[in-house]
Amino acid sequence: VSVIPGIGTQGRLSPQIINNFSLNIFGGYTGGLNGAEIGGFFNLDKKNVTGFQAAGLLNLVGGSVSGAQFAGINNTVINNLNGWQVAGINNYTKGKVNGVQVAGIYNHAADSVKGVQIAGISNYANKSINGLQIGGIGNFSRRDMDGTQIAGIFNYAKKLRGLQIGLINVSDSSDGYSIGLLNLVNKGYHKISFYSNEIMNANVAIKTGNSKLYSMLMGGMNVSDSAKMYSFGFGLGHDFIFSKSLALSTELSSQYLYRGSWSYHNLLNKFSLHLNLQLHKNIVLFAGPAFNVYYSDQANACHG
Repeated sequence: VSVIPGIGTQGRLSPQIINNFSLNIFGGYTGGLNGAEIGGFFNLDKKNVTGFQAAGLLNLVGGSVSGAQFAGINNTVINNLNGWQVAGINNYTKGKVNGVQVAGIYNHAADSVKGVQIAGISNYANKSINGLQIGGIGNFSRRDMDGTQIAGIFNYAKKLRGLQIGLINVSDSSDGYSIGLLNLVNKGYHKISFYSNEIMNANVAIKTGNSKLYSMLMGGMNVSDSAKMYSFGFGLGHDFIFSKSLALSTELSSQYLYRGSWSYHNLLNKFSLHLNLQLHKNIVLFAGPAFNVYYSDQANACHG
């Protein structure tokens, strides 16, 4: 038992002793732990911790942790984590994480992660991830991502071999799937399509992602004096690649049609099937059928 470091039942010898149980009224500094440790404000351990730690403010371990850490503000491990870190603000592990990090704001792994990171704001892994990242705002993996990233706004992985779900998804290369409003793959699709269809005669779509799954930001207009119409929408597509010059695209999209007033709901849902012929390195000719489901509560177009 200790009140503060240096004042307790072990006196100045506490940094040299590995405890099976440690109760620190305000805080304590010990050589290590093989059991359970509870601190009113903080627990400081010089070397490894095996077992359970709980502190009102923070836990700091100079070695590795095998077990569970719970802190009101921060958990810090200078070596590897095998187990759980749960903190009200943030968790930091300088080595590898093999387990679970849960934080109110931020999780940081300076090495690789094999397991789960969940944070109210963001998660960061300096190397590869094999598992799951869930962040209220963003997730970041500087190397391979084998698993799933889910974020309210932003996901990044250098090489994606899993799934990204977020408003904006970014990767250097991808063998996986990205679902979001904007999916940017540096070594993937960067396409702009201009086309005419059975609804509007002037359309444009920006396609980003990869052949497994790409997203589309769409806009269009019907250039006509008698039937003016404007549209914008979003879609997802998948390419079946037969050869370097021939591919088949399947696309599912939803668009809002503006027909003179924003007071009505005009939704056009479309399934398209396109045959793509590569004419040049940067030019593709495509054509195919489409199936439309149109919902509207506007009887006639508004003018003025």
